[in-house]
Amino acid sequence: MISLRNVSFRYSEDDPWVLQDISLEIPQGQLSVIIGPNGSGKSTLAELITGLLEPSSGNILVGGLDTREHPPHMRGRVGLVFQNPEHQFFHTTVAEDVAFGPQNLGLSPEEVEERTERVLREVGLWDLAQENPMNLSWGQKQLVAIAGILAMEPACLILDEPTSMLDPPSKKAVRSLIRRFRDRTGCTVLWITQDMEELVGAQRVIVLNRGRIAFDGGWKELLGLESLLQGMGFQRPTALELVSFLEKRGLVEEAHLLLFRWEELLSW
Repeated sequence: MISLRNVSFRYSEDDPWVLQDISLEIPQGQLSVIIGPNGSGKSTLAELITGLLEPSSGNILVGGLDTREHPPHMRGRVGLVFQNPEHQFFHTTVAEDVAFGPQNLGLSPEEVEERTERVLREVGLWDLAQENPMNLSWGQKQLVAIAGILAMEPACLILDEPTSMLDPPSKKAVRSLIRRFRDRTGCTVLWITQDMEELVGAQRVIVLNRGRIAFDGGWKELLGLESLLQGMGFQRPTALELVSFLEKRGLVEEAHLLLFRWEELLSW
């Protein structure tokens, strides 16, 4: 679905490199989490894949099409949810905002109306369809922004730290929503985060650090690489530290039960 071939990017020849020599192959339907510290290039990578930015060198293919040559097509095929949902609002009602994307795909009014109602019901905001999105809570704003992208039914969905300002139950609800959408449509999902707990259950984890890929593999393997995580300013989740504490004291059964419940609670 997504192929990056030796991609590097900087904003001008006088600026430092934001990304350097990134090569990735992401198959259709995969749920990948991209994690890294601030300034590691995560958001820039997302904008490159959507075609909002062009690589300084290298090539990016989405569905076999080069993003340099088909940026309008990319906007219909790849959906990007920004960290700040207010950056995606264009209208004065929730329903109009959610309908904006499908309308720009050239769909019939009937299809736009059907998609708008369906996704608003799916995110639990149908009762607020005629409200001004700017008057909603932050969590509701985030759901409106996500609904607007889901209504476009993209083949690839990129979410840039969509839960960074949400409470734990709301975070879980958003992850569940994205999982259901992926199960229904088979779309590819790239989830960008700095929250270590959002790695749990992901099919793949890609770590960016200083503009380069520092790790590409399974989430359990990554959580065992303490030196790598500490070097980027990350700490293992508290639950895993408690599991280690219990194991060291011979409480192996209790440790395994805690680990099982923790994974069950957080897993995608």
